[in-house]
Amino acid sequence: MAVPNLPFNPAVTTNAAGSFSAQSVGYIQGVALDDPAVRNSLTGGILASTETLPMWGGIAIKEFIPLSGNSLNGSVARATTNAEIKGFSVYNQNGAALTTPQSQAPVSLGGGGVHFYRLGSKARIAVAIDPTLAATLVNGTTLIDAQVSWDLTNQKIITYDGGVGALAAKIVDINIGNSKTVTYDAVNNLCNWVSTGSVAIIEI
Repeated sequence: MAVPNLPFNPAVTTNAAGSFSAQSVGYIQGVALDDPAVRNSLTGGILASTETLPMWGGIAIKEFIPLSGNSLNGSVARATTNAEIKGFSVYNQNGAALTTPQSQAPVSLGGGGVHFYRLGSKARIAVAIDPTLAATLVNGTTLIDAQVSWDLTNQKIITYDGGVGALAAKIVDINIGNSKTVTYDAVNNLCNWVSTGSVAIIEI
């Protein structure tokens, strides 16, 4: 049977005229992809009073058992070791996160609400990734369960470090240079967006 010869490409996509857009594919750090199979696994907690930094989306967290008779939700804090990572904070449905004109990435402060997905939930979350590492992984031959590590200081995926340990997640997609990531200004305690960031979609 002869292959039909169409006078046009039925799969072609173009940018809107006058948009100056180089590409339209990108993600936002800390946002979990919509998935009806896992959306009910979204949970929340209270940012521990011991946290000295604001909490934004896409950060590895540890979770504490609620204080007896005090709350339905336990407190959460940044994980400080690979073994402590129990989930990742997300922006999904967190309408109480704070923004200001000077600090435009939404954050939660001590005592504020933090939404997150636990490991094992199968949630797919956009997190920051080292762009150099990202470039080596998007070769079409690297398995999604390739070993990588989590930088607990800079809150991003880095090359596997045996001293840190392997991140318990699968990398199912990567976007280099066209995603929104969060940058933290420690001097002024401000969080803002970077529109040229690199992210990985991890399934936890």
